[in-house]
Amino acid sequence: MNFNPFCLSSYLTFRYVVSEEQHWKSGVKPVFPASLRPPKVPVRTTPDIDAYLRNSFTADDRTGILLSGGIDSALLASYLPKGSKAYTIRFVAEGAVDESPMAARYAEACGLAHTVVRVYWDDYCKHSRALMEFKQSPIHAIEVALYRAALAAKADGIETLVVGNGADSTFGGMDKLLSRDWTLEEFKQRYTFVPPERVLRQPVSLSAYYEAYDCGDKPYDVQGFLKTVHGIGIIQSFENAIHKTGCQVRAPFEGMYLDAPLDLQRIRSGESKYLLRALFRSRFPRFEVAEKIPFARPMDQWLRGWEGPSRPEFKTDVEWGQFSGDQRWLLHNLEVFLNLFDDERACV
Repeated sequence: MNFNPFCLSSYLTFRYVVSEEQHWKSGVKPVFPASLRPPKVPVRTTPDIDAYLRNSFTADDRTGILLSGGIDSALLASYLPKGSKAYTIRFVAEGAVDESPMAARYAEACGLAHTVVRVYWDDYCKHSRALMEFKQSPIHAIEVALYRAALAAKADGIETLVVGNGADSTFGGMDKLLSRDWTLEEFKQRYTFVPPERVLRQPVSLSAYYEAYDCGDKPYDVQGFLKTVHGIGIIQSFENAIHKTGCQVRAPFEGMYLDAPLDLQRIRSGESKYLLRALFRSRFPRFEVAEKIPFARPMDQWLRGWEGPSRPEFKTDVEWGQFSGDQRWLLHNLEVFLNLFDDERACV
C-alpha cells in the first residue's frame, strides 16, 4: 500500500483531507481553497446582512448564480441585476429531489434568465477522474453536478458564479447538528461520515480535529467546528469544480461573520437561520419561507448494486450493504481515486 493512511481516514471522516501538510503520496497533494481566510465583515442584525449584500453586486453580465430551491441562493439572487443568468442543478434519477420548480419561481421573481442543468450518473462516470486529477484528491459528491452547472455557465459567457456557501454554518442552518448539546464523543459519532475503523485495514484516528472544539464541562462547540473543519471542505469542493471550468467563485455569505451568539433556542424551536428568514420575508413578501432542502444526490439509486471496494487498503469482512448511498459514494470514489493514482496499476 503506497498511500498515506492519514489521507484515507480523513477523506472518509470529513470528506476531504483535513490537513494541508498531508500528501496522498509523493507528488499527490490536495489543492486547498484559495480563499480560506478572507477578511470578514461583522454582522449582528438582518439590516447588517442586507447592507453587506447590497454592496456585494454590481451590474455585470459575466456573473451568474447557482440557484437552488432554498432561501440562501434566493436571497443572493434578489440582489443580482435583472437579466442575470441563474443555473439550477436537477438530478435525473427515480425519486430524486427536484428543486428546479421552486428555483424557477425565484428566478422569475428576480427577473433572472433561468437554466436547469440535468445531471445523470453518466456524468459522474465521465467527469469524476478529471476532477480528481485537478484536485489531487477524491471529490465530494456535489462536485460533478457543480462542474456540469459551471460548464453550462461558461458556455454562456459567465466568468464568475455566485454561490450560497457559508449561510448554513454562519447563521445556524444546520439545525440537526445544532438541535441539542453534544459531548465530544457524541458529536464525533454524529458527524463522522464513514468511520475509518469499520472499513480500512490501517485506520488513523482523527480525534484531534474534533478535540480542538471540546469545551470541557460546557457543550461541544459545534459552531466553531462547522465554520472551520466542515466549512473548509465545502469551500474546497466548490472551488475545485467551478475553477476546473475556468470560472471563479463568489460566496458573499463567506465574507461575513456573526458578531453575536447564535440564538440556539430559536433554532431548536424550528427557526433555523432566523436572521436570513427575516431578510427573505422582506425580499420575497409574497413567498412562504422554504424549509431547508438538503442538496440530495441520488446515490442510493445510482449505487444500489455496488458490491464494495476490492483494493487491499479495505477490509474484506464488511457488509457493504449496511452503508447509505452517500457513504457508498465515498467508499466507491476513494477506490476510484486510489486506482487512478496507483503507479503499479497505471503501468499495467
